[in-house]
Amino acid sequence: MSEIVFRWSGILLILGAALLGIAILMISLKPVINQPLPPAGSILLLLSAILLLLALPAMYARQANAAGWLGFTGHALLQTGVLLLIVVAAPTLIYPSLKLTPGENPLLFLLGIALTAGLLLTGIATVRAGIFPRGAGILLLVAMAGFFFDFFIAEFLPPLVGQVGSGLFGVLLALSLGWIGAALWIGKLAPTIANVVPAH
Repeated sequence: MSEIVFRWSGILLILGAALLGIAILMISLKPVINQPLPPAGSILLLLSAILLLLALPAMYARQANAAGWLGFTGHALLQTGVLLLIVVAAPTLIYPSLKLTPGENPLLFLLGIALTAGLLLTGIATVRAGIFPRGAGILLLVAMAGFFFDFFIAEFLPPLVGQVGSGLFGVLLALSLGWIGAALWIGKLAPTIANVVPAH
């Protein structure tokens, strides 16, 4: 990939992370169990998913050599998990008059597992690769823990716990992806092996 592609992908990643954080915060302001998502939140989720799907390949490509198979597996799962945002946002946008509510569904469960595993492996790969700031990788791991709690555990707790968990998850995920996006955009990364080892 050329440097200009990385830089533009960084901008898209920053925008996608910001929209995702705003959407999750907006949705977390009120309990959404057995209620349709607000239209504005659904639009932001959809836009953020599009931007993330466009930008994440550059994030992976930048650290692919250093991240190895772990980075590739994490990227594949993360890209798949981002589809959860589209699946959750689509019903409100396609059928607004039906007031459809997200509920227990095998597809949502599998996409939730993919997103959790993708955040976990991508966070580990980012920390180990050392191409992007390690703090951003650690934030990804903390965001993964927040998503796991919110998606798989918080539904059994009082609604306020889920709302607070969602808000924290949204902020942490937006910060971590935005941080990586800024590193892509600015281009100040750790030196890669190709830059360190002289060509023969």
